[in-house]
Amino acid sequence: MDFREPLSAAAALASGALAGFVLTNPRNRAWTINASDREIDRWLSSQPTGVVVALVLAVIAVAGLQRSGSRRVSWLLAAACALALIGARWVVPHAGGVDTLIALHFAKTATAGFLLGAAVAAVWGRWVSQLALTLGVASAFLLASVQRLPRGDTAYVEPASMSTSAIGEPPQWILIAVLVLALASAVVARSQFRVQRPDRKTLLTALVGALALALLNRLLGAWIDDQEFGEPLTVWLIVAFSLAVILTVTVLIARRFPGIDGRFLLASTGVTAAAVLVLDDLRTPRVTTPAPALLAVGVITLVAGIAIAVRVPPKWRRPQWGLCLAAVVPLLAAVWPDFGDDGVALLIRLAVLGCGAGFALAAALPGSAPVAVLGFALPFASLVFVAATTVPRSRVVYSGASTEHRLPSSPASTAASDHLVGFVMLLVVAFCVYSVHERRSTAEVT
Repeated sequence: MDFREPLSAAAALASGALAGFVLTNPRNRAWTINASDREIDRWLSSQPTGVVVALVLAVIAVAGLQRSGSRRVSWLLAAACALALIGARWVVPHAGGVDTLIALHFAKTATAGFLLGAAVAAVWGRWVSQLALTLGVASAFLLASVQRLPRGDTAYVEPASMSTSAIGEPPQWILIAVLVLALASAVVARSQFRVQRPDRKTLLTALVGALALALLNRLLGAWIDDQEFGEPLTVWLIVAFSLAVILTVTVLIARRFPGIDGRFLLASTGVTAAAVLVLDDLRTPRVTTPAPALLAVGVITLVAGIAIAVRVPPKWRRPQWGLCLAAVVPLLAAVWPDFGDDGVALLIRLAVLGCGAGFALAAALPGSAPVAVLGFALPFASLVFVAATTVPRSRVVYSGASTEHRLPSSPASTAASDHLVGFVMLLVVAFCVYSVHERRSTAEVT
């Protein structure tokens, strides 16, 4: 029995999970650092910037490794990234202030981008390892921020008094696992199994797409965030415009990729839109569902979705079916916003999302590594979706004509926003379903 493939799959699974953990950037309602308001503002501003930079660096890493052609070099880079993240984890408790934490944050997110690129380059073209990497990245995206106090408490767990991330530093076990597995994969890699050859047009499209989406998400996401004290109509007009821009650019980029590879970018976008409301609920202090239950349901349903996509006949392996299942989540939010924000109902929503996301991503996996790394990194950098679902529901308005006292939005306004947020995300998923179907039909005709 050849143990190289299982070893490579295990390394891909761990690498994807670690990269995803580092790139997870939730809008927490409590901070993990003790600093002045001005310093916290700078720290918060650095969080999304580091993530969108990682999106571009992941594509650059794939481009460089495809030129080298060596899987061994790819795994050695992954091991070096794990070693760098281990060092960062050790340095964080000794950080002298917020400026040091911000510098470490940028170093960590850049390293995570290179790690994701290295993992994609190393396994792309190897079916089992591709699926393992998909599981690792998707699991981190959905579940990395499930950290909070035990039942009955109303604040988040503070992973450390000082941290580069709102969810704390990566667990030590996954850091060591990536280091060991990547080194082992590099040792046993055979020279005849080369990294996928680069295609200049696809690489250029992926790089330009990463730059465009990173810049737009950072600017438009910040624009929506700045509307926390805005009028409801203004907020929703800005949200609608921002989503329209992001979706338009995503479709234009997807159409530039060869064959049906662009479906993966659209499927990733649809999964992100379906997931953001569940992710926001998972990160709230009021949730009392045990974290182990959330982790178990999320991972099991992702595995189930991926397994079903792999086992069905090719003619039934269509990512839009997984997106339609995942769309049940924003549909419920539009009709019944309070359903499933805790307990068994939350587990049900997470299960539906996990199964749909797993099927959609596995069914849409592209043949090209640059497309794959762009699709994997994009959910973490989708700042517009995050802002569009959190700002309208937590918007602050002025009390009467006075600007001295800012009060939370009225219950009626908040309830209307909850329904509307679900409806808007449902429209985004529906648009992605239509675009995936259209992309496949166009590819079949040509």
